[in-house]
Amino acid sequence: MGKPNINLFIVGAAKSGTTSLYNYLKSHSDVFFPLVKEPNYYSDIESEDKLVYNNPKPKKFYHNKIINDRDVYYSLYKDSKNYSVVGDASPSYLWDKNSAKRIYDDFPNAKIIIILRNPINRAFSHYLMNIKSGVEKEDDFLKALIRDENTFPKVWGDGKVMLYKELGMYFSQVKSYYNVFKKENIKVIIYEEFFKDTQKGINSVLEFLRLPNFKPGELDLDKKHNVYRSPKGKISKLLLRKKEKFDFARNVTPRWLKKFIQNAFLFKNSSKPEISKEAFDYLSSAFEREVLGLEKLLDKKLDAWK
Repeated sequence: MGKPNINLFIVGAAKSGTTSLYNYLKSHSDVFFPLVKEPNYYSDIESEDKLVYNNPKPKKFYHNKIINDRDVYYSLYKDSKNYSVVGDASPSYLWDKNSAKRIYDDFPNAKIIIILRNPINRAFSHYLMNIKSGVEKEDDFLKALIRDENTFPKVWGDGKVMLYKELGMYFSQVKSYYNVFKKENIKVIIYEEFFKDTQKGINSVLEFLRLPNFKPGELDLDKKHNVYRSPKGKISKLLLRKKEKFDFARNVTPRWLKKFIQNAFLFKNSSKPEISKEAFDYLSSAFEREVLGLEKLLDKKLDAWK
């Protein structure tokens, strides 16, 4: 198919509310997002999950894919012609140092939304997500941080390094977009401010995108996205860590049945653990200069992170 008019990229950061914003915006009648929430077309990333490399099937939702073929990527947007805002929401685009230039080369007039969360809380949330999915095998967060510190190369999704600290090094990541896109085409959202008053935050996004207000019944701010859950026990942890052995079953199992299995056998609702003082101090020291640099770049005091 021909080149689509993609004019919005939600580029991250990971574990900073991009899924919530994606779900809010895609419920707007003037906004189109593909059924692949994260196509990752403009970033160089890897995954231990072989299924994410398979081409998406029509009319089936996928949270995450790694799409390297231009025609496959463009085909995600075959039904987008009648929408005023057409988007891609891939958090890997903030981490990958080449994504900003690649996006600009194809869509120089696109608008960019960057959501930034307190990098300490982002890192810990990322760790908890990886524990839940079975990707992370280290039960001590500080040990996981130190392991990452001493593991090279730093590659998104390769299973060797989780990038808990690196993904929070926002200064250079944000600057890469300021280096190529017009400043007025970039909106940086502070996670803590946005979700303190979500309606106000949504209104500012609509203004940035020049969209009318949501029609009655379109927007549901009460629905929670990415609610925290933990593995039910040792057996569920083991199954999650060995999930690649069940690739065939995962590929053919209907989505409703996957949800039933997850709810019945794998996950339970629970309160979030708290970060240890040692891990907090380790990250606080690591991010101190980054936050100061970001404040200067954005010309904004990040009081919500202090």
